[in-house]
Amino acid sequence: MHELGTFVVTFPCWALVHKDSIVRDVAGKPTGVTSPMQLLVLDDTSGGSMFPLFTDGDLAARFKKASGGMEDFVIFAVKSPKMLADALRMVRGEADAVTLDKPELRGKPYAIWPFEYALRKIEAGENL
Repeated sequence: MHELGTFVVTFPCWALVHKDSIVRDVAGKPTGVTSPMQLLVLDDTSGGSMFPLFTDGDLAARFKKASGGMEDFVIFAVKSPKMLADALRMVRGEADAVTLDKPELRGKPYAIWPFEYALRKIEAGENL
């Protein structure tokens, strides 16, 4: 796990959003997102909740497949610090922590940060 203030978030990073949050044209091509988006927030084993992010789309896909029952969620590219800060503000009050590369992904390091700390650092353009 990373020390606080030492992890550099690179973009894009990836989140899971409810499929109804993606706006599509008549041909089915994504054209935008609803506001607010319905982002995945998970309950953790301590009674809290977390907003999971992933360092690449493959990890997000592996997590979704391993979790099962997430057919209503799609993998979404978070392309900038502003997009990430906006997403964090959308789940404020729902999530206690932000996690990167969930612990269930064996063999891959992961990190967890308190929610308000993560939001403040992302908004300031600083390392987590």
